[in-house]
Amino acid sequence: VTDMRTLPDGFWSAIDVWIKKAHVVNKRLCGVKESDSKDMDPEDLRLLLDDPELFPDVLLFLSSGASSAHGHRPDKPWSYSVRTFIPKVNCYGQNLHKEVILKDFGRQRVTFIPFEEDTEGKVSLKKCNIYQIAVLELHVLSVDSWFSDGIAYPKLPWLSSDLLPKLVRWATECKSSEFKSTLSLLPVEKYSLMYQKLKEKYKAMVKVWPEVTDPEKFVYEDVAIATYLLVLWAEERAEKSLTARQSFVDLGCGNGLLVHILTNEGHPGRGIDVRRRKIWDMYGPQTLLEEKAITPSESFLFPGTDWLIGNHSDELTPWIPVIAARRVIRRHNFTQQLKCQLISPVLE
Repeated sequence: VTDMRTLPDGFWSAIDVWIKKAHVVNKRLCGVKESDSKDMDPEDLRLLLDDPELFPDVLLFLSSGASSAHGHRPDKPWSYSVRTFIPKVNCYGQNLHKEVILKDFGRQRVTFIPFEEDTEGKVSLKKCNIYQIAVLELHVLSVDSWFSDGIAYPKLPWLSSDLLPKLVRWATECKSSEFKSTLSLLPVEKYSLMYQKLKEKYKAMVKVWPEVTDPEKFVYEDVAIATYLLVLWAEERAEKSLTARQSFVDLGCGNGLLVHILTNEGHPGRGIDVRRRKIWDMYGPQTLLEEKAITPSESFLFPGTDWLIGNHSDELTPWIPVIAARRVIRRHNFTQQLKCQLISPVLE
């Protein structure tokens, strides 16, 4: 049963997931990059399409059906933006695959116009793949000539049978979050390139994995986490004009692969876990792993370490922020004591 009362606001929340976080439903994407939006009128659309034959068809496609509820400016009925697809595996070479996104708030629908852009900025519209999502409905401009590669151009059955039901469910749930998507904190293009590089570099670990756990799951999951941290740390160094690479301690490091990757990529650090794993012996002496129980006490504040990591840290997880906070408090108190020692002779 669909509660239609929640759909107007919920519809746009759901659509924004598909627009901004397409990788949530299309697992062959690493993410997308969206431009700022601006208002558009029919004349802007005509200039954008630059195709006298296509323009009337698209204009009719945009304005057909239900009349507008005037949810947007009457003279500029659409909100216009462009998103660029970033695939997990680059199969497009240097060409960029993009979509013009036209939101019609009055008619409660959004239209996607795909195009490709080469290195010289030359654009070619993918006329056969123009589609539209309305409340509970999918419309396609040209069904017979639809092209699909499963990445930038999804299959029609997937759009109708997989994506649309998800959008309906998200629209009815209409749950918003105050937290940012973690991937939105990074330049997704850099993440994609780094992930592909590390995946290729460490894929051999899958074949020699000595643990009973699923090698593909754990290897590529840790590659993804390492990618995130490496890109995040590189951005931090650039922002703060740092030259030294960030140090880390992985608390509850388990198989130690994350520690191994981060160490190999030039970051000083170590991993600690209560139980040694077979795979630890495979990494070599440069990967520092310790078999030790961790207690949230003065002995485990890790002074001089930039980052504390809790990846599958289980029951230790809630204590990691406490350890980090105690480090800050201890450092603050030490600074205050030092200031008092320096100032007190003057005061006396």
